[in-house]
Amino acid sequence: MTAAGTLGGTLLRGTAVGGSALAAVAGAPAARPAGPHHDLAAEHGARAVVVQGPGGTGKTRLLAELAAAHRRVGRTVLDGRTTDPAQAPDGCVLVVDDAHRMTAELAERVRRALLPPAGRVVLAARPWPRPAALTGLLGELAADRHPVVLGHADRATVAGWAQDHLGSAATPGLADAVRAGTGGLPSLVHDLLAALAPRGGRGGRGPGRAVLPGLPPVPEEVLARLHADLDALDEPTHALLHAVATGAPLDDEVLAELLAVPEPRVADLIAAGRATGYLLAGGQVVPLVRQVVLATTPADVTRRTRRLLLGVLVGRGEEPVGLARALAAERVRDRRAAELLERQADAALTADPALAAELLGAAADCGAPVSGLAARRAQAAALTGDLDGALREADAALADPRAGDRPRAAGVVAAVLTRRGLLVEAAEMYRLAGPDRAGAAALALLATGAREEAAAVLAEHRPRGTTVLPVSEELVAEGVTCSLRSGAEAADGIAAALSTLTRAAALLEPVGRTALLPDTPSALAALVALHCGELAVAESVLQRAVATDLGGVPARPRHLLLLAWIAMLAGRGGRARELVTEAQDAAGGHLEPRDEVYRQALEVGLARRSSDVPGLVRAWVRAREAVVRYPVDLFTLLPLGELVVAAARLRDGDRLRSHLAEAQALLRRLGDPQLWAAPLHWSGAQAAIITDDPGALRPHAAALVAAARTSPYAATLAEAGRTWLRVLTDEVDPPAVLAVAEALAEVGLGWDGSLLAGQAAARARDPRSRAGLLACARTLVGTGTPDGAAEAGHDAGPAAASGALSEREREVARLVVAGRTHREIGLALFISAKTVEHHVSRMRQRLGAGTRSDLLARLRAELGEDA
Repeated sequence: MTAAGTLGGTLLRGTAVGGSALAAVAGAPAARPAGPHHDLAAEHGARAVVVQGPGGTGKTRLLAELAAAHRRVGRTVLDGRTTDPAQAPDGCVLVVDDAHRMTAELAERVRRALLPPAGRVVLAARPWPRPAALTGLLGELAADRHPVVLGHADRATVAGWAQDHLGSAATPGLADAVRAGTGGLPSLVHDLLAALAPRGGRGGRGPGRAVLPGLPPVPEEVLARLHADLDALDEPTHALLHAVATGAPLDDEVLAELLAVPEPRVADLIAAGRATGYLLAGGQVVPLVRQVVLATTPADVTRRTRRLLLGVLVGRGEEPVGLARALAAERVRDRRAAELLERQADAALTADPALAAELLGAAADCGAPVSGLAARRAQAAALTGDLDGALREADAALADPRAGDRPRAAGVVAAVLTRRGLLVEAAEMYRLAGPDRAGAAALALLATGAREEAAAVLAEHRPRGTTVLPVSEELVAEGVTCSLRSGAEAADGIAAALSTLTRAAALLEPVGRTALLPDTPSALAALVALHCGELAVAESVLQRAVATDLGGVPARPRHLLLLAWIAMLAGRGGRARELVTEAQDAAGGHLEPRDEVYRQALEVGLARRSSDVPGLVRAWVRAREAVVRYPVDLFTLLPLGELVVAAARLRDGDRLRSHLAEAQALLRRLGDPQLWAAPLHWSGAQAAIITDDPGALRPHAAALVAAARTSPYAATLAEAGRTWLRVLTDEVDPPAVLAVAEALAEVGLGWDGSLLAGQAAARARDPRSRAGLLACARTLVGTGTPDGAAEAGHDAGPAAASGALSEREREVARLVVAGRTHREIGLALFISAKTVEHHVSRMRQRLGAGTRSDLLARLRAELGEDA
């Protein structure tokens, strides 16, 4: 709104005036409605009405309505520019439009019109220019004039106009888009809405052009009319609008240099711009006008203006990023723009990698040397999850000996290689990245079993500790090294490892979202906790990592998959599947090889625990492909163990023999650390149990017994191994089995405890013991949730939903135990073989049976309860 505060009087938004407002400015009381406006009486009001507003706000239309109102009450209305009031009858109304162009002669004519007592004048003017003749006249009329100020329409007014023009098609979103695009300038709003309005049952007047986001295509007639209005402006005003459209602020010093005018002249130019209606109060050009100005100005003129403006602003110490990006969009080579974009990109790398990638690309478009940008572009790409793009950029930097920042490029390559199983090569790249990445190099070496080499790297190239990242990575390497202790030091080593890794995670939190890591300290702390049965600790650490987005985009799938692993062990299969899906979404549907190994092992584990044999077979096929693409390392022993058990379940154990041998060799190189070896031995024991092979179980049980002296977790597994070995040889001690099964559940192995109790029940001779063991087997799968049962809405695993078999299921069970085929059972019970298959599958799930022999044993135990 222009000059509303200086004139006072009536403030109108828009061009449709009626009722008491029109009566007031016309100088008569309001009457009953007659058409769109009230009829006016003829007696009262100010002798002079002065309408002021920028161009396009409806002054001329309001003058016409006021003139019509005067005529309705019997007054003679004359055009002040063409009629001499001396020749007119007394009491006439003189109407003068465009009074901002008033001459002394016209001012004198207005004075004469006011000489008769009944004479009246209606003036309309823009707020600028203000010629002396108009200023003097307004001063003389100060006591006897009624000012009316017009301006840009507000949201509610535009919404009302949209409803008038478009009817039901006038959605709030459309009205807001029209107001935003036109700045609420009434002439533009009405032109656009009228052109969009349906005509003759059809749409608007013809095809338009997409000009602004959110705004419907603007009809060409509107753009052409606006173009003509802009062409009619004087050159200085047009130049001002163009300068502001290119990004210039309303600053006298900047505009004086940009427009090559004396600084005192700038204030008049700004006033002229505002008077057009195209320059908004906030200093921006109306968006639709801006687009037309830029589109109709020769591109080379706009480029020169932007480059000159950039120089002026940079010279004042400003950082006009938007202006530099506009030059980059047109591939204008400008050294200052390129340098500015690089500076801004460097700052964005620590806060917004996606923005940094855009700014670095723009710097290249402005002529910055590509080789000098490659390493930073690689880092930005990696942090946004584009690891292939990161490798391309980093490779270009490493291949060019003239390229700067090659250590950064090496660090990016190393981070990608760790996720793709090339840990030896990653360690070499981290060494190339310099002493500050010694911790990362040591971590990669530890993962491959090169413990002594890792220690040497840390000793020879200790990080300088200039930033958080190298200090955190050194702590991570130290934490993992602590976890490798054996013998009497094993328990203290595990505690030290968890403490050190969680401290490293806390240290990284302020910058961790943009830290490109080989692995996060949170993920490694969770792995340590999982390997010693501390599921609650692992879950807490990971939830904190997810909440703080530690490691950013590349690490999100890793954290979610480990949380899924915890959910699977705790018997929350449904939640585990949800987390797997979230991990895939976080990776854009494509997981890196390391994460894919975990995902496929989860699919296998979930299918196995739900006794979904067809699903297990499908998952196993995919898992075999995943392990081929990612070699064994210290941090993938967990999924390897799950796959070893599944392989035994499917009688395909030979396929993983080489992977298992590689894992055992890795552990030997590390000194057989109890923390990392115990779960793998437990998996080997489980595989032996599934295949009913006591001989294969003994060495794993012996290894667990040896570790039990210093590890409570290993002690639990060792006792479970011993108990299971006795069960497989038909030496069932029900109280001991129950105690061990419950102990397994306490360390997150409730499903395994259920399996032990079920197999013991199948071999127990006493019906009461058999019933107690079966009850334990049914309930243990749900442990790990707050109430001891599966969470509402999530799969509780194979035994959670179990109860006594139905009478029909018992009939089928008796015939299954008797060795009858599905077809024979169907004939005997007068049901189809498919229905028999359904009953058998349901019983397998109810009883938590993993193999056919396990199912037969559990069915015998279940049927024996009736004896």
